[in-house]
Amino acid sequence: MQLSKRKLAAGGLAVALSLQLMGCATIPEAIEYRNLYTNYKMSDTIFLDVTKKMEYRNIYVNVRNTSQFQEVDTNALRNLIAENLAAKGYSIVSDPKKADYILQVNVLYFDYYRKTGAREAATEGAIAGGLGGAAAGGGDTESLILAALGAGAGYVGGALVGSAVKIETFAGVVDIQIKEKADKPVTGKIVTNASQGSSTTIQTEQEYKSNYQIYRTKLAVTATQTNLKRDEAAQKISDMIARQIAGIF
Repeated sequence: MQLSKRKLAAGGLAVALSLQLMGCATIPEAIEYRNLYTNYKMSDTIFLDVTKKMEYRNIYVNVRNTSQFQEVDTNALRNLIAENLAAKGYSIVSDPKKADYILQVNVLYFDYYRKTGAREAATEGAIAGGLGGAAAGGGDTESLILAALGAGAGYVGGALVGSAVKIETFAGVVDIQIKEKADKPVTGKIVTNASQGSSTTIQTEQEYKSNYQIYRTKLAVTATQTNLKRDEAAQKISDMIARQIAGIF
């Protein structure tokens, strides 16, 4: 009986020591990420006509949010974009008909990525919140986020076991469309493939003429910090989105 108690005590000590070591292993990373770490990745580069940029100074800005994270304020994000563009000498107009550029932004995805020492719900290297649906909405959203995370945030360890300390990484993805006024009418064709039942597809085509050339891209932005809150992450990522979009012009 005495021997069994000693074995039990030794086993309990070994488990406690293992848990302590697991927690201690995350301490350097928790300290490292006490300051905010941000990164971004754009899916495609947009090159606007440099001969027009000196002449075209009026921009119409429209921002939407179709993500599950409605804490991202579209008015605030629009104002941030407008401020960054104004700092570069552009004028923000309220009538798109008077615009040289029409900038449309949609927050497609916003959620958190988390790895913890206790290996909570989010699996290692996975995006919490169901990225599959976001990716299905157009473009490889998950790959874009992981590319934005890069090596810097890829090895985040997570929480101390039994502690409230967590290293949180939030990711945001926005769709960007820019219409640039053209000297001559732009012609094109809209092709729609609509499913009709399980085995039938209806294809429709429509020709159109426009005074604008259209450019599109996606932008993924990430923010990582120890115990980062959702509202704080929304503000930091909105700041980065605004700066990166203004950088196109």
